Amino acid sequence: MIDFLQPYFEHSDDRGSLRGLANSGEWREVNMIFSDQGSERGNHYHKHTHEMFIIITGRVKVVFQEVVDDMLVGEAVERHVTGGDVFVIPPGTNHVFFCEEDSQWINLLSVPMDQDDPDLHRPVA
Repeated sequence: MIDFLQPYFEHSDDRGSLRGLANSGEWREVNMIFSDQGSERGNHYHKHTHEMFIIITGRVKVVFQEVVDDMLVGEAVERHVTGGDVFVIPPGTNHVFFCEEDSQWINLLSVPMDQDDPDLHRPVA
């Protein structure tokens, strides 16, 4: 349902280290998200947009579930993510973020968000 990416290279020397997080995809919008402990974000899906998330700090429980014809189908999948985790959510996947700690992450979108007609949908309960 989602792809968790592994670093594609790592390098360390006396200056510090460098970790390659992603080397694929065409990202058209980049956002920095700051979330307080106890907050909930998301609970939506996209029909056309892939989203990449790079967790910088904190701990977040993410719940994913497939959407077909605007309805949630199948089992919900729970995953806890922390600093350094990178994952991509494809279109048709509802996602909800429960911030277990103050958290910061970077969000990349394959389609820029159109404020007048956003690719942002809520599943029918």
